[in-house]
Amino acid sequence: MGPSSFEHYLDRLDVAHLVDDGTISRDDLVAVIRRLDAAVAEIDGHGFDPTPFEPQPRLRESVGLPDGVQLWVKDETGNVSGSHKARHLFGVAIRESVVPSGDGAWAIASCGNAALGASVVAAAVDHELEVFVPTWANDAVVDHMEGLGARVVRADREPGVLGDPAHHAMVAAVAAGATAFSCQGTDTPAAIDGGRTIAYEMVDTLAARDAPAAPQLDRLFVQVGGGALGTAVVTGLARTELESLPVVHAVQTLGNHPLVRAWDTLVAELTGATVEPTVGGRLRAAKELGVLDDPAIREALARLSANPAAYMRAWDDEPTSYASGILDDITYDWMQLIEAMLRTGGYPIVATEAALREAHQVAHQHTDIPVCPTGAAGLGGLITLHENEPGAIVDGERIAVLFTGRMRPGDPDPLAN
Repeated sequence: MGPSSFEHYLDRLDVAHLVDDGTISRDDLVAVIRRLDAAVAEIDGHGFDPTPFEPQPRLRESVGLPDGVQLWVKDETGNVSGSHKARHLFGVAIRESVVPSGDGAWAIASCGNAALGASVVAAAVDHELEVFVPTWANDAVVDHMEGLGARVVRADREPGVLGDPAHHAMVAAVAAGATAFSCQGTDTPAAIDGGRTIAYEMVDTLAARDAPAAPQLDRLFVQVGGGALGTAVVTGLARTELESLPVVHAVQTLGNHPLVRAWDTLVAELTGATVEPTVGGRLRAAKELGVLDDPAIREALARLSANPAAYMRAWDDEPTSYASGILDDITYDWMQLIEAMLRTGGYPIVATEAALREAHQVAHQHTDIPVCPTGAAGLGGLITLHENEPGAIVDGERIAVLFTGRMRPGDPDPLAN
């Protein structure tokens, strides 16, 4: 077995700046990573080994894509704690092990996978963890977290209070002395750093496949709740040897899509025309806008930074969806996702509930990946786009989707109907 992904990609991670500024030697930082990875393996059975990224021709055929299209799936279901989330938290744990930000308990808000990943990592380093979850959190996942030593608190919504009640509770705990140990980069920037290892593994796999030519990736569908996954992947891809970034599609649900609403608002300002809130309307708006150059990108981001609340607002109603794991009331890490779509000519997709269910079903029918409903939501975005605008996918493209989490007790059976 080779080094963990965190050791292998250390020099591409922001935590390596601690070596550059003299806080720790590189050898000592590697030793920290190896020690923490071994501790995680003691609890979860393995550490952060690279996860598969492979073409799935049967899946491509099942959703009706042309024969010349390659559909690749990054399979995170076998990662630590069964999802991509532990990568984010491990990035935080590395930094906290070198430069602790406080001596209180760690605190996280999550509806499931992030909190479970945090529980594994916190147990590995023997650190107290408070987990704030919604009232409807999966009982089996809660039991697992408590078995790992986490203190779990269910947070209920208060009438008239917008935003995620679990996140509100976490913010209150941090104000009272806890340390944020979260998958929101806005609360815990190192969480984005850890997630970038997904992108590095993807491009290294493509580089081995495409050699001696440069690696190619044409289009990326990434499911977006709080936004840390999407932000980590698109910023990670920008640090690789890809000659150009893929066209980026952020995927959200009909019942909750604050990032899509923010994109619509900004693009309407930039084009001077209201964005029709459909798949075709957003495709046409993106074509009219075109791929922005650096000065135009800077101007657009300046708009967002000057008045973020005009674009990113908490969802007005309690959200619901088959893909319940991306029902964050607000997309916390959102500006770099907007930037990636503007820079690549991409646009967000509001996946239909039927497409989300179909994605989960065909994933189980045509792959061996035990993906959960939320984990297959990126594929739901691809299905939604292809069903509504079949000409948007060009023959010869290489497309990537991420299967980000495995089935848990209580998840719906994708093959029941």
